[in-house]
Amino acid sequence: MTEIQVVAFRLGNEEFCLEISKVREIKEMMPITRVPNAPDFVEGVINLRGQITTVINLKKLLGYYDEGDLSNKKIIIAEVNGEIVGIIVDAVSDVLTLTEDQIEQPPKTLASKVDMRFIKGIAKINNGERLLIMLDLDKLLGESI
Repeated sequence: MTEIQVVAFRLGNEEFCLEISKVREIKEMMPITRVPNAPDFVEGVINLRGQITTVINLKKLLGYYDEGDLSNKKIIIAEVNGEIVGIIVDAVSDVLTLTEDQIEQPPKTLASKVDMRFIKGIAKINNGERLLIMLDLDKLLGESI
C-alpha cells in the first residue's frame, strides 16, 4: 500500500496538510515587506537567504476570518509550480505518514457549493477522530501567483 508523508498545520480550528515533498522548511514569523496593489491574500515578500519570496496568507486565500496579528504564526516555505512561496499558517502540528485507505475524496454534496479543485482529499486519523484537509498547492496558488 502506498504511503504518503504530510505536514499537518492549523488555520483557526481546522487542520490541513501538505505533501512533505512540497515543503522546504518551516520558519518562525519574520519581517514581511508589503507590496503595493497586491491581492489581499498576499502579505508581501521576505528575504529568504538572498531570495525574494512571496508570502501568502492562507487564511485569507481560503476565505477564513483572519484576526490580523501575524506575530505568533508560522511560515511554511513550499514549492508551488516551481516557485518558492511562503505560506502563513497559525501553527504546524506534526509530520504524519498516511496510507491510501486513510484518504477519502471530499463528499459530493460539497462539490457543488465549494471549489474543490485544490482539495486532494480528506485524511482520517485516529479512527476518524481527526480530519485533515489535504491541499493541492499547485492548483490552489497556480492561478493566484
